[in-house]
Amino acid sequence: MLSGCGALIDRATSNFAADLEQAVVNYDEPMIVERGLPTFLLILEARLQANPGNARTRLTTAELTGTYAGLFAEQPQRQRRLATRALDHARRGACDAVAALCRIDDGDFEAFEARLQELPTAAVDEAYVLGTVWAAWIAASSDDFRALADLPRVEALLEWVAERDPNHDDGAVWLYLAVLNSQRPPAAGGRPDLAREQFERARRISQGRNLLIPVLMADEYARLMFDRDLFVELLEGVRDADPQQDGYVLANRIAQQRARDLLDQTSRIFD
Repeated sequence: MLSGCGALIDRATSNFAADLEQAVVNYDEPMIVERGLPTFLLILEARLQANPGNARTRLTTAELTGTYAGLFAEQPQRQRRLATRALDHARRGACDAVAALCRIDDGDFEAFEARLQELPTAAVDEAYVLGTVWAAWIAASSDDFRALADLPRVEALLEWVAERDPNHDDGAVWLYLAVLNSQRPPAAGGRPDLAREQFERARRISQGRNLLIPVLMADEYARLMFDRDLFVELLEGVRDADPQQDGYVLANRIAQQRARDLLDQTSRIFD
């Protein structure tokens, strides 16, 4: 009986975490999310203390912690601490869900690639969470060369996801790959030509509903290529778009504010 009650509580916690995630992405006031989300993160952390093996709750906690770190943690040290916590949850949750993902980054890059090819296709969701949270951790640790050394592994992991499910997360898997290819100039191994294709593919799959895609395309790709016209075109399109898109309301509100801020900086960036 006690075992049955525990399983019921675990399912309720997992359902709550999933419902919380949906409520967050569709909330249209970023300030409320910024102030309220930490309380719910603590609740999820408490449930994980009670049942550390709940993979679904741990992965959702990783995503929400990473989201909070990326969107609202302005101090670099705070952002890095939160991103590190999110990555720890992602690694543990992915391992609990799929044994083949346990300690997947041990060894050299060739060993990592070999282990990727052994992953079951059913591991796409867990691999994607791990890859995206890992990428966010690298972004928060950009001054650490050891973190930057993980970029090829993250790119390979996300490419594995994209190959098996090209429309995953409404095409956002291509957004992550595009940003990775925009952060390095060609001389350092970057592929801006490929990045543009990936940005466009992400926009096409999401049918333009995710306004973070053109914002990042402007901020990462257009700036890298010093393309002022594309920069302005993308950001003006975001500024004038309807943010009320299911699953993207919060992100779109933040994207529009970022677009306005970047447009105000156009002369400084390109002159």
